[in-house]
Parts: sequence; C-alpha cells; structure tokens
Amino acid sequence: MNSSNSDKTNTSRTYTVSKRSHIRKKIRLQRRSFSSKQQEQAASKLLSHILEQKDFRKASKIAFYQAFDGEIDPSPAINAALQLGKQCFLPVISPGNEAMAFVEFTLDSSLEKNHFGILEPTLYPDSALSPEHMDIIFMPLVAFDIYGSRLGMGKGYYDRNLAFMLVNDAKMSPSSIKKPKLIGLAHECQRVEQLERAEWDVPLDKVITDQTTYTAAP
Repeated sequence: MNSSNSDKTNTSRTYTVSKRSHIRKKIRLQRRSFSSKQQEQAASKLLSHILEQKDFRKASKIAFYQAFDGEIDPSPAINAALQLGKQCFLPVISPGNEAMAFVEFTLDSSLEKNHFGILEPTLYPDSALSPEHMDIIFMPLVAFDIYGSRLGMGKGYYDRNLAFMLVNDAKMSPSSIKKPKLIGLAHECQRVEQLERAEWDVPLDKVITDQTTYTAAP
C-alpha cells in the first residue's frame, strides 16, 4: 500500500471512529433520559415481543444481560424464561484479562457489581458455558440498523467472544457448526439509518425493541 492509500485508510478509520463516538454519545443520552416508569413499560412491551418469538419458545439455553446505562431491561424476560424451565446465563467480565464468559443464572444466584458497575453472578468454572452452546444470545447495544449491524459500548467483548461466528471454513458443513441466534434488545429510539460495519463486527439475526421486531435485512 502506498502512502497515499495509507493516508486515505487512516482518514477513513478516524472518520468512522469519530462517527461511532458521536452516535454513542447521542443515543446513550437518549436512553438514560427515560424515567423509571418508562423503563418498566418498555421492559413489559419487550417481554411481549420476546414471548412471540418461535426461537425463544424452542430455546433451552439462553444468554441475557443485566441492564446498565439506560439499556432496555430484559429482567421480565429472564423471569419468564426461568419459569418455563429454560437455562439462563449472564455475561461475566474477568477483570484481569478483560475476557467474557457466560455464567448460569438462577433465582438463587447472587449478583455483584463488576468494575464497570454492572451486576453479574460469581464466575465458577463449572457454571460457565461457551457461546456456541447457546440457543439464543440476547445482546445489549447502543445503536442498531435494519441490516443487523450493532454498535456496542466500544469494548468489543461480544465481538471477541463471538468471533467464531465469522469463521467460514469450506471444509465444515453448515450443520456441523453450532451457531446461536444473536438477537439485540433495544429501545426503538436506538435505531439508526445505517451503521458502517467493521470486519470484526458480528452481525445480529434480529433486533427486538419495545415496539417491534426487526429481522436483519439481507
């Protein structure tokens, strides 16, 4: 690559980072502006849309998250899943190496805040499950578009944890690769026209909001 092309690439990356940063700041302010009552109503509406999903009804192992920073709250959906006898998991971030694991959550589980202030269960080796064994992974996000692109908080935990979803091995048949359904959860106001997707971004299959469900457009 000559210096001219390199300069163009660096300029493009700088613009993309700046644009993502602007979107994050804007939408995080929007979702934090909801009152407790509005958040409760949104969580209730979200639950009704989740219960309509065939994927949810069929799933036995589901990863959720604990709402933080104004994220839409999946707690009612977690309770519903547990009542239906499904295994539920929550992400746990290791403070040492910044890795993420999915740990089983039950009604008896205790939660503590991690170094980001997000509630998570205690990480025990025998309670963790790798993402490829999940049927559904419900993911938090800052912004999304109808093409399945997701903008997170910028730390890259989910993208690194789900990098296997991007592997395209010609020697492996599709049926031999276990891939969970990736479903983003969000307030409707978090939808944007289109996000520029980086090569490491793992696309979503669907996004469910308090208003409707979006299946990723091709």
